[in-house]
Amino acid sequence: MTRITLTIRTMTFQEASQLRLHNRGLVLEHQGRSYHLSAGTSDRIQIFQQSVCLYVLTSNNALGYLGLDAYMPDEPDPVNTVFLHYENDIAEILGKGWEEMEPEDIVTRLQDYLI
Repeated sequence: MTRITLTIRTMTFQEASQLRLHNRGLVLEHQGRSYHLSAGTSDRIQIFQQSVCLYVLTSNNALGYLGLDAYMPDEPDPVNTVFLHYENDIAEILGKGWEEMEPEDIVTRLQDYLI
């Protein structure tokens, strides 16, 4: 698994309208494709690639959540996701001291929980 840096932008009004969204979301662009992110503008977003799959790790310390989305090349929306709403949920899955874990290790552990 390799951490990569990609372009993330806010959806255009037209894109949001086509998706029937009230708020413009974030879009990840990679190799001429666009992926709809589940992240908010105040989230920390880290992107990893393994084979053809992209993994987007989203966290927000202030709101206490952590999520992992998996994307395939021809799918603009996540094909699998896991979202942990509370710090207690995160600690239950990742263990105490998870805040000190490397992001790659967090992604590897959360892959087992993708639905």
